[in-house]
Amino acid sequence: MRPSVERNNATTDLVLFIVTMLVALILHALPSRLGGGPDLAPAFPLIALFIWSVRQPWFIAPPVLLLVGVLQDLLAGAPMGVWAFAFLVAFSVMRLREADGAGGEIGPLALRFTLTAAVAFGAAWGAGSFAIGAPVAPGPLITEAILTILLFPIFAWLFARRKERSTFS
Repeated sequence: MRPSVERNNATTDLVLFIVTMLVALILHALPSRLGGGPDLAPAFPLIALFIWSVRQPWFIAPPVLLLVGVLQDLLAGAPMGVWAFAFLVAFSVMRLREADGAGGEIGPLALRFTLTAAVAFGAAWGAGSFAIGAPVAPGPLITEAILTILLFPIFAWLFARRKERSTFS
């Protein structure tokens, strides 16, 4: 018997999810590892998590958010648990429902992502401040949030184009 197309798509999506999360984590950590320049990089893992929460919401379970957040903390040198906490809070508070992302319109998704990013970066600021025992300077985090929000529509458009192509295949 041939494997079902639905099962094959789920396996392919799972592999793509793992690869995109690893690439997003590496891209986020690169500036801090290259040295010489500022350590600011868009939060690619947040973008990838949000896009996958639209495509395959069941991939974005709390243990996955925790794992991605801890890996981001390890790779970027943040206090342990800051991004894990931020992702858990953001995706709990701003949980995308099927009706919210079903249309695939970039405008509403970008607005929803902006709100999710604001919650995530706010939670990261609070957790980071708590971890070091003093308020963290918000400037670099705000710059990183703005970069992330400005880049999101590009990735959302690419995701929408890929989804259109896979629909016609």
